[in-house]
Amino acid sequence: MYKYSLDKSSKKFICPNCNKKTLVRYVDHETSHYIEQQYGRCDRESSCKYHVSPKDSTYALTPSEPKPKRERSTIPKNEITKHGQNFKNNYFIQYLKNYFHEDEIKATIINYLVGTSNHWRGATVFWQIDDKEAIVTGKIMLFDISTGKRVKKPYNHINWIHKTLKIPNYELQQCLFGLHLINEYPEKTIALVESEKTAITMSLFLPNYLWIATGSKGNFKKELLEPIKNFKIIVYPDKSEYNDWNKKATQLNQKGYQIRCSDYVEKKDVPEGTDLADIYFKSKTSEKVEIKYTKTEIEVNRLAKINPAIINLIRTFELLDVDHNEIMNIG
Repeated sequence: MYKYSLDKSSKKFICPNCNKKTLVRYVDHETSHYIEQQYGRCDRESSCKYHVSPKDSTYALTPSEPKPKRERSTIPKNEITKHGQNFKNNYFIQYLKNYFHEDEIKATIINYLVGTSNHWRGATVFWQIDDKEAIVTGKIMLFDISTGKRVKKPYNHINWIHKTLKIPNYELQQCLFGLHLINEYPEKTIALVESEKTAITMSLFLPNYLWIATGSKGNFKKELLEPIKNFKIIVYPDKSEYNDWNKKATQLNQKGYQIRCSDYVEKKDVPEGTDLADIYFKSKTSEKVEIKYTKTEIEVNRLAKINPAIINLIRTFELLDVDHNEIMNIG
C-alpha cells in the first residue's frame, strides 16, 4: 500500500488549471487527510491534462510500513460465572418465559452462557466465545420485558463488558456469537442470523439447527466466518438485507464455503428490519395474524398427523419444496 494515493471517493475540488470542479486530490493514508491542494489529477485529463503527483515534490510515493497487528485481548473466564445469575431480573429471559418452558430456557442459557448485567437493571450479556474457548468480550443489551424489543430510547442501550471492566488498551477482535458451540455440535447445519436475540430465540423454536449470530449486518464477512468454513450454512438476513447478504454468500461460496442465503424473511410482507424471530413470535402470539402456509406445508402437516417422523426427515435433510423454498411452518 502506498503512503499517498488519489482519493477513491466521489469528492472533487477546483482544478488549478481549468478552474472546473474536477480535481481528484491525493490522500495521506497515515493521517487520512488530503495533502496540499496542488497535488492531484483533473478528471478532464484528456483536455486539461493537469496531474501533479507527490513524487514531483518532497512527498514520495513509497509504500508505508504496515502497522504491526496487536494481539487480541480476552476477558477472564470468571466473569462468566459472576454474570451467570440473577435471571429473575433479566428482562430478556423473563420475556422468553411467556413462550417457552423453563427447562428449555435453562438449557439455552447453559448452551450460550447467557449472562445478566447490573449495568442497566434487567440487562442481558451475550458472550462472544471463540472456537478455542477464549472469551473475546460480552455485549450488554437491554430489552423491554413486555415486548422483547431492544430499548433504544432515550438512547440505544448497548455496551461492552471490556468497557465496563475498564480494561486498558483492550484490543477487540470480535467473533461470532455462539461460535464455541461448533465443538459441541460438529454435525449440525449452522443457521446464521444477525442478532444474538434471534439466535437464542430460534434455537428454542428450531433446535435442529445450530443458531449463531454475526452481531451486526456488517459482521457477515470472511474474517469472522473462517472458523465455520467447513460447515453447511444457511443464512437468514433481516428484511431488506437479502440482496447484500446473498451477494456476500455467493462471493464466499467461490472461496470454498457452503452457504445458502434464505429469502424466507424477504418474501414476507413485513416492515424493514424485521428478523426471523419477529415472524415466529408474531405467528405464535397473535390470533389476528394468519400464517400463510404453502401448498407443500399444508400437505406436510396433513401427512405429519399420520406419520410425525416426516417432520424430522425434512428438517434433518433440509428438504425444499418444488420451488426450492424452505419448508418452515410445520410441526
